Amino acid sequence: MSHHNERAKFIEETGILFEQMGLTRMSGRILGYLMISDKEEVSFDEITTVLQASKSSISTNLKALAQIEFIRPLTIPGDRKTYYMLSPDMDWTGLFEKRLHTLRQLSELFEKGLELRVNKQDKPSEWLRGAKEFYEWVGREFPEMLRRWKEKNQKS
Repeated sequence: MSHHNERAKFIEETGILFEQMGLTRMSGRILGYLMISDKEEVSFDEITTVLQASKSSISTNLKALAQIEFIRPLTIPGDRKTYYMLSPDMDWTGLFEKRLHTLRQLSELFEKGLELRVNKQDKPSEWLRGAKEFYEWVGREFPEMLRRWKEKNQKS
């Protein structure tokens, strides 16, 4: 397989993985392209051209990737173009701490749903109890993993 075909395949695989995670395929394709580009910064126009997608689709997905802090937009003085790069100072533990907050909110939501059910012994109630217990467990265990990761990286 040629180098070009391997790169195209990687971009598509990244898109499919993102889609499986509940994001858009295009956001994965954009990130995949930024990961394998030989340039540190890539222009909006280049992304649009390489991925053969509409400007609106690229724009929407670039904003989403910037919002979750995977990428960073930048401008260069005297150049009207906007460029994008992988976030050089990505705070991986911060990203997961935000996710942990969301998991706690989900657990609270499941608990409230269970409280509001009339029949607390049926299948939906079992589902809610199981989900609540799982997310509570993750909420207790995950901070320790993050602490160990931070400790490991402070020693490096």
